[in-house]
Amino acid sequence: MNKSLVLLIALFFTCTNLFAQNPARVTIRGVVQDTSAMTLTGATVMLLQPKDSSLVNFARANDKGSFEFRNVKNASYLLKISYVGFLPYQQKLKEFPNDVNDLGPIKIKPIAKELLEVVVKTAKAPLSIKGDTVEYNAASFKVPPGSSVEDLLRRLPGIEVDASGNIKAQGKDVKRVLVDGKTFFGDDPKAATKNLGAETISKVQVYNGKSDQALLTGADDGKKEKTINLELKDEFKKGAFGKITAAIGTSDRGVLRGNYNRFNKKEQFSVLGYANNINETGVNWSDYGEFKGNNSFNSNDNGDFGFGNGNRFYYMEGDYLNNFDGKGFTNNFGTGVNYNYTHQKTKFSSSYFYNQTKLNLDQYQSTKTFLQNSNFTTLDTNNTVSFRNSHSVAARLEQMLDSSNTIIAKTNLRFSGSNSSVNQVQQYLNNSEDVQNRINMNNGSNLNAYNFNFTAIYRHKFKKKGRTFAASSTLSTSSTDGTDNIRSLTRFFNATNVNDQIRAISQLNQNANTTTMIKAGVNYLEPLSKKVYWESFYNFNNSGQNVGRDAFNGNLESQRYDSLSTYYQNQITYNRVGSGLRFSNDGINLSFGLAVLQYDLDGKVYPQKGKPLTANISKQYQALTPNFSANIEFKNNAYMGFNYTLNVEAPSITDLQPVVQNNNPFYITSGNQDLLPAKNHELSFDISKFDPATFASIGIWSSYRYYLSQIVYSQTVDANLVTRTRPENMSGGKNFNVGMYSSFPIIKTKWTMNLSGNINTSNTPTIVNTVVNQTNNKNYTINAGFSITPSEKLIMNIEGNLGFNNISYTIENNQNQNIRTKGLSTSVKWNFAKKTFFETSFDYNSYRNDRFGFDQEIPILNCSVRRLFMKENRMEVRLAAFDIFNKRQSIVQTGYLNTVSNQQALTLARYFMLSLTYNLKGHSDKLKKNGGFF
Repeated sequence: MNKSLVLLIALFFTCTNLFAQNPARVTIRGVVQDTSAMTLTGATVMLLQPKDSSLVNFARANDKGSFEFRNVKNASYLLKISYVGFLPYQQKLKEFPNDVNDLGPIKIKPIAKELLEVVVKTAKAPLSIKGDTVEYNAASFKVPPGSSVEDLLRRLPGIEVDASGNIKAQGKDVKRVLVDGKTFFGDDPKAATKNLGAETISKVQVYNGKSDQALLTGADDGKKEKTINLELKDEFKKGAFGKITAAIGTSDRGVLRGNYNRFNKKEQFSVLGYANNINETGVNWSDYGEFKGNNSFNSNDNGDFGFGNGNRFYYMEGDYLNNFDGKGFTNNFGTGVNYNYTHQKTKFSSSYFYNQTKLNLDQYQSTKTFLQNSNFTTLDTNNTVSFRNSHSVAARLEQMLDSSNTIIAKTNLRFSGSNSSVNQVQQYLNNSEDVQNRINMNNGSNLNAYNFNFTAIYRHKFKKKGRTFAASSTLSTSSTDGTDNIRSLTRFFNATNVNDQIRAISQLNQNANTTTMIKAGVNYLEPLSKKVYWESFYNFNNSGQNVGRDAFNGNLESQRYDSLSTYYQNQITYNRVGSGLRFSNDGINLSFGLAVLQYDLDGKVYPQKGKPLTANISKQYQALTPNFSANIEFKNNAYMGFNYTLNVEAPSITDLQPVVQNNNPFYITSGNQDLLPAKNHELSFDISKFDPATFASIGIWSSYRYYLSQIVYSQTVDANLVTRTRPENMSGGKNFNVGMYSSFPIIKTKWTMNLSGNINTSNTPTIVNTVVNQTNNKNYTINAGFSITPSEKLIMNIEGNLGFNNISYTIENNQNQNIRTKGLSTSVKWNFAKKTFFETSFDYNSYRNDRFGFDQEIPILNCSVRRLFMKENRMEVRLAAFDIFNKRQSIVQTGYLNTVSNQQALTLARYFMLSLTYNLKGHSDKLKKNGGFF
């Protein structure tokens, strides 16, 4: 054979062998056993980077103890295995010569035998799974310097954070975020994730929090909420840290914000504050009701016992979110203090917060109202200037008297105030699109309110396991005192009589509202066996309300309008007694109960305070309410839940009172003293599964509500297009909702995808000019997103959504609406040079309604560059550009009852900002020897 040919063939096989010995991608497998060769099911197996122990891939041993990593890069790794009750195992792996590599049996040693003899010098495991708790070692998930806890959570497998900071873990919404097991500024999850730095966190623990009742009795009731606990590093547990940021920008924009935290083993002390004019209000849900004076009842944390609630007789008014949704331009200030103390049998938490916001809003709204065989359009332009503020104090004390008795005391106190001025022009167009009426309104209001709530709960655990007794009592008082100054000028263009063409109103309303509520309840749980429990409960509620309204012609010295003025007193007494059986065993929780409830309503109406009685409203309602629930936790991390209940809600006090509200002369409301309670059947079902080996999750849920009787607002529209509404009882109406959510890794620890969709259909009846109208609303939404973290220097998120809202009206089906929305959101954080970062976000939203001929697209682009300076990166300088295309505005499209509306408002658009941040990091602990702060 030719020597050259032989040499060439030899070279070919040599190269082939070389490549065969070093495949680019490999599969690694093995079996986890103990020292007696028994397989260890569910052991956590990880591949780590040798240089810094950061997580590359992970798996969980199956029921045969086997694990496998497929298609991983052929490189050197640390193999880490952890299992409860066993010493951590670590093995160095070098590059592999083969495509498939079997490590064979890997034996790990029990802790019990060698805990005191062996010192394990090994890297910490990036994550471990113990029952339903997943624990992440924060140091193994690198984030850029200066990152928040929110950024850290985005890198953790199985956890997702959306653009607004809302958190999902294992496919479930996270309801609570704790810091070292303690609350942080109440129960707002974002308070900790947005204000604490990632560098302060040692571990992140995700688990299912149990209810207070389950913790006391030891009997699982199936009521759980997804909870995250942030465990601080030792140097932050016993020291001080925080940061302060100041920024100036174009268009006179400015920001000042900061926080300071000082912790030790027993105490947590935190202060935060902000001042800005960039629409960061920091206002929570409680504030909305306070400024309307109607939040005297708090449905959360109220000490009720038994299934359901059943005593909801305070309602938010329809416009409670009108000026609190990010529209317009705001100047904001807020500051708060949080203090927690935990030692032995005592747990104490408290917080104080003050906030204020000044709003300037210019808004345009077009609303089409459908009548039988006709319609009319309202064009509304308004300018609102308002100021609101509030002081909020909250505290909670949990004291274990001994191993059998526990007392919990909670209190909330809030003082709030607001004033507003609204200049508004409304034009009413008839069916031919001609202007029939126009009204110019100049309204002002001033409101002061306070709310106080105190709840005490006593729990006793008997010697017999599972037997418990609990009692609660609540005192709640609230008061509002305000004035409405109403001035309007109305023109009726179609009026034939000259005297009817113009109508002027100058009215001053004085409003005073006080409410006192006393609640009490008892609960007894008796174990009939190790698996079956008998539960009985009783709830009592007595609420008294005094409401005064005096309407004057212009000012307090002028004529009083008796027809628009009133003074009334209401007394609502609520009693409910119920009993049921509960089965609890090995993750299966079933319960069936029956309750009897009774409302006694006693209302007295007077022309004014101190005058003789003019009307007496006395009502009594009884109802029998069944409840059934099933919650099943399967062994393979799957969950299924089902619930049925009959809801009974008494009419609101406002709806029962024969009081006329004419703040808008074209929309006049009055009450109905003949209302009956609203009743509806409610069914809900959900099923979910979480795979701890891949951190993939999927969930499906649905709910259905059918109204036996509901309270609707009938409308009568006259020839001048004046609408008068009155609450009425109607049967029928339903709502169905079904949704799906799924999250799964495409590349473990690098690339995760989440999908979700929702279908909501509803049928809502109402009465328009004595004709029943059925509004059918079908809403479909589809969402998809990717979280991409290829390295510690790059974090990317992409989200897209489509929305379809089809609305049909039986009263005039040729006005059916098809509303379409679509959106795309992307964000990038890139550490492109040493201590230098580029961050950008792009949001695109499209709004379309063919019936209105409305089609608008809004692209929003933000970019910033930041640089770290000084030792330990204490200083940060950032240059940022917001809304570079100068396109931002607020658009809301809605369809409700026999109306459809399109609302647009100006809001903060393009500006540039330069900011400076200084970080206080890892200060040494200089506390007193007794461990206290003061």
